[in-house]
This record gives sequence, C-alpha cells and structure tokens, in this order.
Amino acid sequence: MIKWEPQHRWEEVADDLRRRILEGEFPARSTIPAIPRLMQQYEIGRNTALHAVSALAEEGLVIIKRSKGTYVVPPEDRPRTDA
Repeated sequence: MIKWEPQHRWEEVADDLRRRILEGEFPARSTIPAIPRLMQQYEIGRNTALHAVSALAEEGLVIIKRSKGTYVVPPEDRPRTDA
C-alpha cells in the first residue's frame, strides 16, 4: 500500500515556479518575482518563500544575486540531470 504524504508548502511553491520557468513564463536571464511578491502571490511566509527559491537555486534553475534579484539560468548553463 502506498502512503500519501503531503508536500511541504515550500515544495508546492518551488514546483509551481519550476513549471513556470520550464514553460518559459520566466525566460532565461529574466528575474522571478521578489520574495515579498512571492509571499503575497502564494500567501506564504518569508521563510517558505526563501526555502522555495533556495531549492531552485540548488537545482541550478536560478541564481540569487543579493539586492539585485533572482535570475533564471539559461538552459544551456544549467547542470545536466541525465545520467
């Protein structure tokens, strides 16, 4: 039997942002919404927004530049995920 485990809210936000990046809503080198905007848009706290964005940065989808924004990494510069 498979046990269903709910996702953390930051994972849901990261999943949605990832989808939006991969579908081109946020093109390469563009910025994703700032943390305050993400907090408002997703009705989440600051730490949840930071965790979601940090997860995307760890995956290589975005790069965080303090006081400048969070930028989408071009596909050709992202780490490869295939083995």
